Amino acid sequence: MWNQEKFLDQSIDLINHHFGEIIEKTDHFRLEYSKYYEKEMGEGLKKIFVVTDTIIDKSEITKIKKLSIEIENTMRINGKRKVNIDPFYIDTDQVVVATSKYRGNRIYMGDGIFVELELFYHHGSFQPFIWTYIDYKKYIPFFNKVRNIFKKVYN
Repeated sequence: MWNQEKFLDQSIDLINHHFGEIIEKTDHFRLEYSKYYEKEMGEGLKKIFVVTDTIIDKSEITKIKKLSIEIENTMRINGKRKVNIDPFYIDTDQVVVATSKYRGNRIYMGDGIFVELELFYHHGSFQPFIWTYIDYKKYIPFFNKVRNIFKKVYN
């Protein structure tokens, strides 16, 4: 998430460097349903989902989130974030996002990091939960596409 293109460009470069080459991404979209991040990051926030070619061990998600926080911190101005990076992993059955914020349905992984199951695969498509964020629901076709790519390449 960002509101100035230069910070998106820096983030993409750092994602490519640390996490692998981006192989799929969504179009940019606005967070019209939430103002939560505007106080810190400003108005006009945009978001994008990106997927890299790196296959991880799921236990690495805490380390990856901590590195994402370090990347965010390199772009802070006057203590405020200019990007928000919430890494997720996808497999044939689930989409799981890492975050540093607690909610009752999130699982604590240690070092201040939680994970949340956003989507699960059932009856030919990913399905949301009652807590799934609107953007994950809206982009289920994208996550289905990524699932199919990984199934072809890695199965």
